[in-house]
Amino acid sequence: MLRGSEPIRESAHSAPVILRTAIRPSARTFEAGPKAPPGRSETARIGVRRWSINGDFTTLRPTGVARYARETTLALDALLAEGHPLAEGLVIDLLVPRPIENPLPLKALPVRLVSEYSRPRLPQFWVQAQLPRHVEGGLLSFCNLAPVALKRQVVCVHDLHTMIVPESYGRFFRWAHRLILPTLGRRAAALTTVSEFSRSEIVARNVAPARKVTVTYNGSDHAGHWEAARSSLGRWPDWPYVLCLGQGQRYKNMELLVRLAPALERMGLDLWVAGDIAPGKLFAEGKPTNVRLIGRVGDDDLKAALADALCFLFPSRIEGFGLPAVEAMVAGCPVVASTSPCLPEICGEAALYADPDDDGAWIDCIKRLKDDKVLRSQLVAAGKVHAAAYSWRHVAETYLKLMASIDGVGE
Repeated sequence: MLRGSEPIRESAHSAPVILRTAIRPSARTFEAGPKAPPGRSETARIGVRRWSINGDFTTLRPTGVARYARETTLALDALLAEGHPLAEGLVIDLLVPRPIENPLPLKALPVRLVSEYSRPRLPQFWVQAQLPRHVEGGLLSFCNLAPVALKRQVVCVHDLHTMIVPESYGRFFRWAHRLILPTLGRRAAALTTVSEFSRSEIVARNVAPARKVTVTYNGSDHAGHWEAARSSLGRWPDWPYVLCLGQGQRYKNMELLVRLAPALERMGLDLWVAGDIAPGKLFAEGKPTNVRLIGRVGDDDLKAALADALCFLFPSRIEGFGLPAVEAMVAGCPVVASTSPCLPEICGEAALYADPDDDGAWIDCIKRLKDDKVLRSQLVAAGKVHAAAYSWRHVAETYLKLMASIDGVGE
């Protein structure tokens, strides 16, 4: 899975300043956060369990795997702040390669800066060469790749798209994943992933044995905080439309949307495409008049677009989880999803489905939602109930259980 799709509107709130000296010469506390955790000698004396979070995700747009990392970190912070039983004796800090542009609203997690070298500034250099020297206990890594030097860590491998659909990625990206992921599967104490489908692929492709892999899924509650009233997209036209995300990877199946546009126009529907995608790349023979490219949008804008759309189209040929479908459900937008893995697993009975290569099936689903208001209302209600079952708190509690197991707590 590539990192990122659409940006999130970050919170500007900050927490009390940490007053603390560096644990190691090149690591320093630099920004808002709670009281700093004890150092190594004090940790041993009072018997606390020490873990860190790989903060590489803080340099990325918080969508895709970075969204998972951000929301899981915030949920872990909330559990520590409330004194969750599984957090007893547990101290976690967030290690970042550079100051966070929009600080996370953390209450219990200190932030430590492990400054990345300006030269060389290479992909994975900070993660593989610098980060491990500043981890004083266990490590949580949420974005696929993690330090291969560390054994006491939990790594979230969202999918194996670089192996399953390699044509969607550049050579170096594929090479890095194919080299690092099996090594992590052997060395890391535990792996997590975001669907049973991804877990089955991790096992089948010998990245890690089944006993090592736990499914956490994603959460959906972050989308409940989006506000359409804050949208800056302007006034909506009265013409009805369907919405989709425009993404460049081949497995996203954007060519289906090109083929659907004329049929949608005959039905009196526009096609709105959100995301960073050039008209020439999507429509080689010219953009149809009923297609509106709204570009990269923030969360509030996406909420507004979803709330007024007839439905959300998700035609991917493969997904690790398919978070945009669940976000659409939270926004009250019916979902028409591909029958490809793992969307039926994630969306359940709260979506309509069509084969990714069957244009007629997609048009039939859209027509049903256009003509049958009762069906559309039922799907909206079912989607909201279904999406609510995906909780970032549950994801964070899963990590607390894994850390406790690795630490031998309760044995």
